[in-house]
Amino acid sequence: MTGRLVVRRLVIAGACLVVILAVVGVVRVAAVLRADAAPLVAAPVSADQIATDVQAESARASDLSGALTTLESQTTDLHDALTAAGDQLTADAETAAHLRSDLAAAKARLVTLQAQLAAAQARLARLDAAKAAGAAPVAAAGAAGGGEHESGDDD
Repeated sequence: MTGRLVVRRLVIAGACLVVILAVVGVVRVAAVLRADAAPLVAAPVSADQIATDVQAESARASDLSGALTTLESQTTDLHDALTAAGDQLTADAETAAHLRSDLAAAKARLVTLQAQLAAAQARLARLDAAKAAGAAPVAAAGAAGGGEHESGDDD
């Protein structure tokens, strides 16, 4: 039985080898048929065309480099302008704060002046009332009280 087993294995190995060779042959025939069926549509690019394309790309690269230099200059100008605007904004904020404090002081002076005006109007009303009642009581009040005198505190 050993002999039959060896022969059987040799037959199987030979059959496998025939199948592998057949597959390789079929692939080669298919490649040849495909190459014949697909003709080259575009001709290969010539060396002159490649040189022309290289020169064109070099010119384009040079143009882009110039554009980048211009863009860098504009970016620097924009940065400087933004910095100046930020500085101006800071100065404006400080000025606004100073003006707010000046406004608060002016409002306080206005309140004081309005109070002084109200007091002066009240004095004037009293003087007018006294004048209407008669000139004698006003003169007597002026002599007895030493007269009304403004202190000169008005700003």
